[in-house]
Amino acid sequence: MKILIAGGAGEVGKCLIKDFSRSGHEVAVLDQAPKPQEMEKLPIAYFQGSLTDGALVREIFQGTEVIVNLAWSFADEPHTIFEEDIKGHLHLLEAASSSGVKHFIYTSTATVYGHAVLHPVTETHPCHLGEARKPLYALGKFTAEELCRFYGNEQGLSATILRFWWAFGDNIGGRHLRDLIRKSLKHQPLEIVRGAGGTFVTMADLASATTSAITKPGPSSQTYNIGSLFLTWEEISEMIINLTQSTSTLQPVPSDRWKGPGFLNEVWDLSWERAERDLGFKPGQSREETRSQFTTALQKCINGVKEGESN
Repeated sequence: MKILIAGGAGEVGKCLIKDFSRSGHEVAVLDQAPKPQEMEKLPIAYFQGSLTDGALVREIFQGTEVIVNLAWSFADEPHTIFEEDIKGHLHLLEAASSSGVKHFIYTSTATVYGHAVLHPVTETHPCHLGEARKPLYALGKFTAEELCRFYGNEQGLSATILRFWWAFGDNIGGRHLRDLIRKSLKHQPLEIVRGAGGTFVTMADLASATTSAITKPGPSSQTYNIGSLFLTWEEISEMIINLTQSTSTLQPVPSDRWKGPGFLNEVWDLSWERAERDLGFKPGQSREETRSQFTTALQKCINGVKEGESN
């Protein structure tokens, strides 16, 4: 099977490429970034360019059977979102619907739910885009989802939308996570809201869900939450203190008195029951194994913060 991965130079793309290549699929990648060095020995076709170049998209689409769209700028500026991200997404959808592509996978975000008010967060949760931390980002991603549904309903394109909260692999990033690490390294108290946290997904599980959506797709234009492990900020803070050998203490703050970043006062307990039912998706590791992998990734993040502070 010939698979085109748009935005494949990132961490998720690298994981997918390895999985697809091992399974004998023919893989092509389109990304604005130069070909990463670690991809040099992989049996893939790599195209450097922008999705906004419709002619380039049509040129490399020849023979493509499946497309996975990972490409997104992560901007919070309307012109970039709608003149670049959405335009490129449309080029892919148009090429897919006119070229007999068997399936289209779009990776979205839990941010489209806006603010989690129902728990656990299922796919039927209302999407309050204006309440999202980055409302323009949420609007752009939701617009891309709706375009998938439109091309599914009007053009007969088989499409699957995957939503996740926070993905991690060998490493993990995030501004709020780094801020907690810096406080711990300075032995300062770490303020947390008990129960607040979110559902993390490993790169391997995200790749597994994508593969499942390709090999045994559920109903067309269906949306699926994907996750591996729910962790509270209290648990994560305890890990940070242990890994940094800090004398920091945890200072719980009631949710209604929280003055810090709103992100640290939210509960994103995504349910992936629908993906399990329709796609057969399940996390590839036990909770303990996934927690251990998260700890290893967190240690790398800590090392990166230390190196940055020393430079």
